[in-house]
This record gives sequence, C-alpha cells and structure tokens, in this order.
Amino acid sequence: MIRSFADMDRLASEKGPKRLVVLAPEDEEFMLAVRDSASMGYTRPVLIGDREKMERLADQVQYDISGAEKIYEKNRQTIADLGIRMLFSGEVDIAGKGQIPTAYIYRAIIREESKVGKGKVVSVISMWDIEGLEHLTCFTDTGVNITPDYRAKAEIVRNAVFFFHLLGYPKPKICVLSGKRELNGDIPSYQDFLALKKAAAAGELGACEVMEATSFIDIFSPGKADFRLGDIRIGRTDFPHIMLVPNLATGNILVKLDFALKNVRRRSLVMSSRGPVIIPSRSDFRDSILGEIAAGVTVAEQIKGGGAS
Repeated sequence: MIRSFADMDRLASEKGPKRLVVLAPEDEEFMLAVRDSASMGYTRPVLIGDREKMERLADQVQYDISGAEKIYEKNRQTIADLGIRMLFSGEVDIAGKGQIPTAYIYRAIIREESKVGKGKVVSVISMWDIEGLEHLTCFTDTGVNITPDYRAKAEIVRNAVFFFHLLGYPKPKICVLSGKRELNGDIPSYQDFLALKKAAAAGELGACEVMEATSFIDIFSPGKADFRLGDIRIGRTDFPHIMLVPNLATGNILVKLDFALKNVRRRSLVMSSRGPVIIPSRSDFRDSILGEIAAGVTVAEQIKGGGAS
C-alpha cells in the first residue's frame, strides 16, 4: 500500500525509469525537474517544445539533452495533442505538463478519450499527504468539471476509487462534501450524497464506502480536539481517503489550503484511461514538480503491475 509521498518517491526510484513525454519544458524549474527525474532513474524523457527555448534552458541548467528524444514544435495545442496521443498509443507511460496552459491538455485528453469510446469523464485527483495520517487522502475533481451533475460525480468517484485501488487500498472511504439545511428540502449536493451512498452500497462505484460525513465538522467529530489553527493533526479520527467536492471552485479553493498548513503536501494528476497525466502549476518549483513526476511513475508502475504491493 502506498501510504505517503515518501513511498511514491521510493517506488519511483526502484521501478523507474518510465517513459515520460514532457509538454513544453520551456522554463528553468521544469527543465531542472526533468533533468533530476532522469538522473534519479525515475524517467526517460521525451521533450516536445520550442527548440531554441529547450536548448537554451538545457544549457542553463547543465542538462545534456543530446541523447534524449526531442520533437520540435511551437504551437501549444499541437504540443498537447502530440504528447497525449503518445500516451494513448502506449509509446510513453506518463505525460507531463510544462509551460503550457492546462486547458490545452484537458482538451487533448477529452479528444483521445472520445476516440477510445468509453465515455470516460476526465477529472483531476489532488492528493494530500498529511503528517501523522497513515494513508493518503485526496480532493476531486479539482480541475475539469465546473458544476458536475450526479452522473459526472459518479464517474469522478469511480476514477478516484480506481486510483486508490491502484495504490493498494481495497475499499477507500469517500466523503461527499455538501452543506445541508433543515427546511425546504435537501440542496442538490446533499441529494447527490444520498444517491452516491446508495450507488456505493449497491456496488455501482467499485469497492468503496461512502461515509455518513458530509462536512469537516462531521469528519473531525468526535475528534475535534485534533484540529488546531494552522495545522491538521490526525489522531484517532476516521479520515476519508477521497473527498468529493460539489464543484470545481470549491475543490480549487480547498486543495490550495496546503499553502497555509505546515504539515500538508500536495500532488495532483489526471487519471486517463491510458495512464497518468501530471499537471504541475506553472508557478511550481523543481522539488514539487519532481514530486509530481514521482507520483506519475508510481501510478504507471501500479497500472503495469495491476496494483500496489
């Protein structure tokens, strides 16, 4: 079972290198992370981007890319399309975002998923590694579906459940986050919670459990004493593996609270039907990008091996 980012880093080192296609590594921090991922044995990179920028940055960070496979292209959407197509064709194990708008990559993934014909809903899984918690947790969807309806939420849950199965969690616990009111009926997100709980009990979402909790008060009760300002301390609290947010704005706001929590670290990826796509922020630094690459390598290895050990 993969319980922490340290486990991911270890597995990436042991099971690499994987083929990683990097979409526009045209920034010093991205090029440094790609260089380090190769030198640490995580990846064998394929670089797609502007020739002049890539060569200048490689020289700048003292990365010899003469032996790396390179595809020269300047158009952003073409870069995304080429890389995602390589992932779906099996030419590479992982795709990774560089200095390119994420929307181009989502568009390329959705296009390839439509060709596969499974009708898969694309969603972003943002993991938190919380110090003291003996398992990983995540928020989803934090990047694609703006206001998902029940059908989309069910697919988002299936994506996350599949992901946690890959990491070795046989029956992940899910918290469907929602408000609730006493009068005038249940709000839509609470109605979705009730429907998802019923679907999970019927086995329609994969092996998982939808918890009774729909808020952080519910999650931490009766362990409220474990919560303190500026920190999260997990003791005996029954903490979920998956937290389904009601909409993208909520997820985007919540998951970025890691910047204010000293004992929380974050990594995100998209689980496509053909493998992981890592999506570091353009403002991320080398270490955090390297961590996301390790997460991608771990997931690619688990897909190859059929589960976590």
